[in-house]
Amino acid sequence: MISVKLLKLLTSIGLAISTVGFAHAGESIKVGISSGPSKQVLEVAKKLAKEKYDLDIKVITFDNYFLPNEALNSGEIDANIFQTRSFLKKYVSNTKYKIVEVGQTFIYPMGIYSRNIKKLSEIGKDSKIIIPSDPSNQGRALILLKNAGLIKLKEGVGETPTPKDITENHKKIIIQTVDAAQVARSVEDVTAVVLNNDFVLNAKFKPSDALFRENPESAETYVNIIVVKESEKGKRVFKELREVMNSDAVLKETEKLFPGAVKAWK
Repeated sequence: MISVKLLKLLTSIGLAISTVGFAHAGESIKVGISSGPSKQVLEVAKKLAKEKYDLDIKVITFDNYFLPNEALNSGEIDANIFQTRSFLKKYVSNTKYKIVEVGQTFIYPMGIYSRNIKKLSEIGKDSKIIIPSDPSNQGRALILLKNAGLIKLKEGVGETPTPKDITENHKKIIIQTVDAAQVARSVEDVTAVVLNNDFVLNAKFKPSDALFRENPESAETYVNIIVVKESEKGKRVFKELREVMNSDAVLKETEKLFPGAVKAWK
């Protein structure tokens, strides 16, 4: 026969377990991403998070590269997955926002694309190339143009050179900057554009169409990351978010949508 003390103890344990379970059940987070095919990847992560952790992920899309960090800082969303480590570093330096990296996802090589030429060597005198205007992606694009042999940059300019850092442009290429989301819309009217992977498919290119691409193995600073408020970085839900973003299911979907993407986690 169970004693009264033992019965009370078992009841207390049961209540504690059920309370812990109830506290975790039905948790939800809002995750911001840039608009485009990335949403299909997040839908896979969303399904897995619900199945594995009973975590509801609400995906919020943004049309430019500045709004997701503004929304995170203001508390409109709980996390974002759209930016590179280099972009975050520059953004935090400028805004002093207390937002931090809590996980890595993929490296998406940037490339030079064109509707009007077939080979890099066809970029001639007075050609026009459109690149993103935000400091991180602008710098990345200029480094890409340098590595393609189209321009030279000052020594020691780091990760975020600007057009003022160009020291040689023997073909007199006209380099114009526009918002990253607008670059693809210019492709019919210029010699070439420099595109992030998010916009390659929107522009109806395949990554293999690039005239020149980054080597992802040497682009660690451009790894895409999961970002949250510094004060919330220890929350279990963000560990779970990282786990689903680093899952085989998400890897498979990403490789299908973005051929050439490289997983950044070990």
